[in-house]
Amino acid sequence: MTLIKKVNLSDDTRLLISIFLPLYAIHCMEQLYFIYGNVLKGYGISSQTIGWILGAFFITIMFSRPIGSWMLERFGIRRTLATAGIIGFAGCFILFAFKSVPLLFAGRVLSGAAFGIFSMGLFSYQAITVTENIRGASFAITAVGGMLPTATVTPLGEWLLLLSHEKMYLAIGPIMCVICIFLSKIVGAGTIKKRERAQKWGNYRELLSYRSFVMLAVTGTIMALVDAATVSMSLLASEHQLITSYFLSSSAVAAVILRLGFSSILNKLPRSFCLAPCGMLMSGALFAISIAPSHLSFMIWGALFGIGIGAGFPLFLAAMSDTLPPPLRPKGTASALFLYDLGWFVTPLLVGYATPLFGIAWTFRSLALVTFLAMTGIMLLYWAPAHFGRPPVN
Repeated sequence: MTLIKKVNLSDDTRLLISIFLPLYAIHCMEQLYFIYGNVLKGYGISSQTIGWILGAFFITIMFSRPIGSWMLERFGIRRTLATAGIIGFAGCFILFAFKSVPLLFAGRVLSGAAFGIFSMGLFSYQAITVTENIRGASFAITAVGGMLPTATVTPLGEWLLLLSHEKMYLAIGPIMCVICIFLSKIVGAGTIKKRERAQKWGNYRELLSYRSFVMLAVTGTIMALVDAATVSMSLLASEHQLITSYFLSSSAVAAVILRLGFSSILNKLPRSFCLAPCGMLMSGALFAISIAPSHLSFMIWGALFGIGIGAGFPLFLAAMSDTLPPPLRPKGTASALFLYDLGWFVTPLLVGYATPLFGIAWTFRSLALVTFLAMTGIMLLYWAPAHFGRPPVN
C-alpha cells in the first residue's frame, strides 16, 4: 500500500484500487484461457476431453472457494493471495511446458485452485471492509477488473495464436501469476485475523438459516450456466467463421462501461430483485448469438450479454453482503461462489458431450432456452413476491 498511500486519495478509493488491481491480474490469468479450446484442438484432443480439461479449472475453483475463506479467516489477506499466486504459477507453467493430457489436467487444476483462493480472498475481504452505502458501486467498480481482461489480454492471446505464436500466448499465464504475487502486498492492512480478533466467525448451519441467501445462491448458479458459455465461445465462433474476440471484447466493453458509468445506480437498485432479469437478458443474448450471421451481430448480442453480466455479477455479490451479517460473509461469499463455479464446470462438459450429438449451435440454443425459463420461474415464484411484500411460493 506504500505507493497508493503517497497519492492523495480517500480511504475508500485506496481500498478499491488495492482490490481492483490484483483482481484484474488474476482474471487476466483466467480469461487468457477462454480461447484455450482452440489450442487443445490443435493438439489433436477430442471435444469430450477438451470439455473435461476446460471444466477441470472451474470445478477446482468451486472446491477451493471454502479453502480461500478458511485461509482468509486464519492467515489474513496478503498471505492468502501470495500463496494462491505461487500455486497459479506452477499450474500455468505446466500448461506452457507440456502437452500430455494428464499434465494438462494437472495444470488446469492448480491454476483453478489459485484463481479460486485468490478471488475468494479478495471478494470476502471486500464484503467485510466496504460499507453498505457504497457496496453496490464498489462491487461494480472492482468487478471491472474481472471483465477488462476479455477486452485486453484475451484479444492479445488470440492475435498471438493467429500469428502461430503459441508459446508466447501460453507464457502470459505464468507472467500474470508472478504479477499477482507482487500485487498481493498492496491489499489491505495485512490480516483480518488481527483486526477482527474479537469477532467470532459464523458457521454453515447459521448460514443456511437465511432463506434469501439460499435463493440468491440458486439464482447465481443459473446465471453461471449462461456465463460459462463464454469459455466455449471459440468453438461456436470457429464453426460460423467468426472471430471470438468480437464477442468477448464487445461484451467486456459493455460491462465495463455499465460498471464504471452507472456504478452509483447499483447502490440504489433493489439488488436481489434485479438479479434474475439480468440473467434473463444474458440467456436471450446467448440464444441470439447462436444464430448470429455476421461479426456485427456477434458484437451487438455480445454487448447485450455484457450488460447482463456487467450488472448481474456485482449485484449478486453485493446482495450477498446485504443479506448476511459480517461474521457470515466470508463463508456466505465462498458458498455462493462455490455454486456459481458449479455452473462453470457443468457448461463446458455439457457443450463437450452435446456438440457431437446436436451441433454447437443447437447446444447453445438449448442452454439459452432452459436457463431463460429457469430464471423466469425463480423471478415469478420468489423474487417478485418477496420484493412486493407477498409470501414467496414454496
